[in-house]
Amino acid sequence: MTRRIVIGTVIVAIAMAATGVVAFAYVDRAVRTEAQNELFRQAEATGALIEAELADLDLAPRARIETQLRKVRIETARVLERARVVGGHEIVEAAFVVRGRSFPLSTTQELISLLPPALAERDVVTVDVDGTEMFATVQRIPMAKGEVVVAIGRTAPLLPIRQLNRALLAAVAVGVILIVILGTGMAGRIGRRLEGLEDASQRIAEGDLSARAPVEGNDEITAVAASFNDMAENLERTHRREREFLMSVGHDLRTPLTTIRGYAEALDAGDVRADDTGRVAGILHAQTDRLSRLVDDIMLLARIEAKEFNLEPVQIDVGAHLSQIVDAFEQRATALGITITYRGRDGCISELDPDRLAQVCNNLIENALRYTPDGGDVTVEVGCDDGSVRLEVSDTGPGITAADLEHVFDRLFVAQRYRPVRREGSGLGLTIVKELVDAMGGTAGVASEPGKGSKFTVRFPR
Repeated sequence: MTRRIVIGTVIVAIAMAATGVVAFAYVDRAVRTEAQNELFRQAEATGALIEAELADLDLAPRARIETQLRKVRIETARVLERARVVGGHEIVEAAFVVRGRSFPLSTTQELISLLPPALAERDVVTVDVDGTEMFATVQRIPMAKGEVVVAIGRTAPLLPIRQLNRALLAAVAVGVILIVILGTGMAGRIGRRLEGLEDASQRIAEGDLSARAPVEGNDEITAVAASFNDMAENLERTHRREREFLMSVGHDLRTPLTTIRGYAEALDAGDVRADDTGRVAGILHAQTDRLSRLVDDIMLLARIEAKEFNLEPVQIDVGAHLSQIVDAFEQRATALGITITYRGRDGCISELDPDRLAQVCNNLIENALRYTPDGGDVTVEVGCDDGSVRLEVSDTGPGITAADLEHVFDRLFVAQRYRPVRREGSGLGLTIVKELVDAMGGTAGVASEPGKGSKFTVRFPR
């Protein structure tokens, strides 16, 4: 990553240098063009002033042009001198051309004599005047009576372009150096921060889930490091839950297996009396049922979490469907000393998988029976409101603390945190409820207070 940043910095520096060169050429051309235009404007203005001085000339065939020019030459010389001083030129000369003859209007004609006859207007050429190299231009102003020629020469450049270019090149050089320094420094700083992130990711890949990336600053890398740490914490928490789950499942598997093994060994050794055979068979049957439920729930939960189970939704009347399930629990609840009550209404239609809906209701009732003491009540209610079908299962068990409510649907959480009145089931029922409800597009929640029982609410769209 650091190498890429350094390469990127070098590319930016090269691009800036190339931009500076292009800008240098553009500025040089623009400045020269503007300076030349200003020189031409001065020549045109000077020519216009001289033209005004020559407006009264008489160019009749027999008129003496030289005699007339002698009278205005003093004034034209003043005009040319003012133009030279104001413009900062070394030489400003003028001539009047009429009938193929050139009459000088300045005290000297040295520059005019050196300029090429075919020199076009608005051109700047270099000429040698007495060993001194000068920039020169010429402006021809046509008149009704002839033509005025103005020539301007100067030894200095049109504008101090060298100083300007030198400053521009210095600025580009400083900018390139600063880019390289700042880019290299930034690359080093980013590299060090990314090294911490890389080190943490390698440690996690090697199994150290406690590794965390350093979080410093307030930029995108900080956000990435914070997100990485959140991911690592979730991964560590998930791994811890998986370990606790395996330990709990192992314990739950070991208990019935130990019972089954003990009675099997007793039967094999002939230590079970004939009149105890029925009781032992009942115990073995209960333990195998418990073991079977646990294995079935583990397999179902694995399929649900792996998205390897199918739903077959159909339009069903939820109340009519669940009333039969509640009826099936009535005899068992009575045997446990628990009163189970059903409050439902027909006509609450939703598109659901009937078998999975029955499983949701079964698990909620099973959970209520596990934690409701003798003489308690379990209430199952089905209703439809706010565009949803509602299933509520309430009990008069010990209740759940506010801090534990958000973890109720975690695997084995309730079974580990709260001692059930009856050790039945696998402890995975609520987790399966949450997964099945989510899969069918519903929501599952719980409301509870310690000592006042719990109410589990499931909603499906109508």
